[in-house]
Amino acid sequence: MTLISSISGIRGTVNGPNSTNLTPIDVVKYASAYGTWVNKRNKNKVSTIVIGRDGRISGPALLELVKSTLISMGINIIDIDLSTTPTTQIIIQKKKANGGIILTASHNPKNWNALKLFNYKGEFLVKEEAEEIFKIVKENQFEFKGRLLYTSDAADEEDSVDLGGR
Repeated sequence: MTLISSISGIRGTVNGPNSTNLTPIDVVKYASAYGTWVNKRNKNKVSTIVIGRDGRISGPALLELVKSTLISMGINIIDIDLSTTPTTQIIIQKKKANGGIILTASHNPKNWNALKLFNYKGEFLVKEEAEEIFKIVKENQFEFKGRLLYTSDAADEEDSVDLGGR
């Protein structure tokens, strides 16, 4: 199956040949592009992104890829783990985050997954915003830097690591 990109993010069957499926490489590229986009919109202040997932078997591995990628970009993570799309959207608003990602392929078969992307209002991106992210992917214009903060919402504990750079 072909990897599908739209205003709600990217989706496809998990693993298999690159560029025709949702592979770990695709997950890192799109998470990096999204993180770059969020950081630029946040005028390079420390950004916070909420991340959740549904119960698909590929969810935990993809969640760790997305978290690690965004953390390496100096983005604070609020990991809500198992969640629904609407709950993720509400938590983005409640926590005043700069955006969010839910890993879910909704009605698609279990071998599918997706990165659904939200803005700071907890809304799906508009066409122009999604196109900016796709352009970052196409041009490989990712920006990694900074101080890291990881928050597990379930335990409400914080850990930070300073990578320098800010």
